[in-house]
Amino acid sequence: MNVKRMLSGLFCVAMLFGPVSGTAFAGQKIEVRISACNSLDHPQTLGLLRMKEYVEGKTGGAVEINIFPNSQLADEAESLEQVQMGVLEMATASIGPIVPFQKKFAVLDIPFLFNDYPEAWAVLDSKVGSDLFATFEEVGLYGLGWYENGYRHVTNNIQPIQTVADFKGLKIRTMQAPMHMLNFRELGANPTPVPFSEVYMALAQKIADGQENPIANIWDLKLIEVQKYTSLTGHIYDAMPLVANLKWYKGLPAEYQSIIETGAILGQNYSRFINYDREELIVGKLRAGGMGVNTLEPANRDAIKAVSQPAIVAVVKKDLGTAYVDDFLAGIEKVRADIKKSVE
Repeated sequence: MNVKRMLSGLFCVAMLFGPVSGTAFAGQKIEVRISACNSLDHPQTLGLLRMKEYVEGKTGGAVEINIFPNSQLADEAESLEQVQMGVLEMATASIGPIVPFQKKFAVLDIPFLFNDYPEAWAVLDSKVGSDLFATFEEVGLYGLGWYENGYRHVTNNIQPIQTVADFKGLKIRTMQAPMHMLNFRELGANPTPVPFSEVYMALAQKIADGQENPIANIWDLKLIEVQKYTSLTGHIYDAMPLVANLKWYKGLPAEYQSIIETGAILGQNYSRFINYDREELIVGKLRAGGMGVNTLEPANRDAIKAVSQPAIVAVVKKDLGTAYVDDFLAGIEKVRADIKKSVE
């Protein structure tokens, strides 16, 4: 970890979240409900709480944000549907459940798309990421921020995952996400779709040998109680976009929109930094609790990527068009080139 860079980033966030003075707003109070599938301690939800703090402070409470964690209102897919219909104001969701609403997001379900967190953030905040975010409006949604879920990793009760061969025959719980399921089929595993709220029970009852989720969810779901091994495969980077109903959002006063958008980005960045620094702490606790945690050798990771990625790229290109996918992949390469500029 580049500690100096991260501390600098956290300092900037802290300054942005310093005391704010409420502005006097006239008119009816606006209540905003946000559906989230994770706990109040999850980085994504902590980011939403920072957004709430900023927006309510800047509007003097004229805009009140209420966060409903742990899928209290509905699961991710149902929450997105409610936002699209205008029954609910806002929701967050993983990329997998978003794809049925806006299929262009399938590019983010290509495995091993990014090398690390800073690269993933840079791409999502670049032109190709912004262009993708803007496509929410085609389906009646408005994107406000890329909240953090993190890189997805594999846990199981059979053996540590080191090579492609270690996936063979494993029953792996996945989301009901076609590209996620295809990824594991290509690797020789048996993907088993199970709702997020039922993951712990499915593993406890041995419906599946293992599952795949970001570190924060592995910890939140207490999977250390029902799984022996965590393998840091990092096969998919999974952001959790915060979306609003487009018609409702555009109907808000412009001043409110500006404050909400600023608060959403501050919350997004806060969730990223919290997750980034907390993962090392969680891995330490998993190991201390008796769970085996292993990383992949670079050559083995490349071999796994070589098996699963081409098949998924081919399917995504068939669904979205070769030019669209190639443009997105070129955008990633441009970010990588920018990272290397002036140091080569």
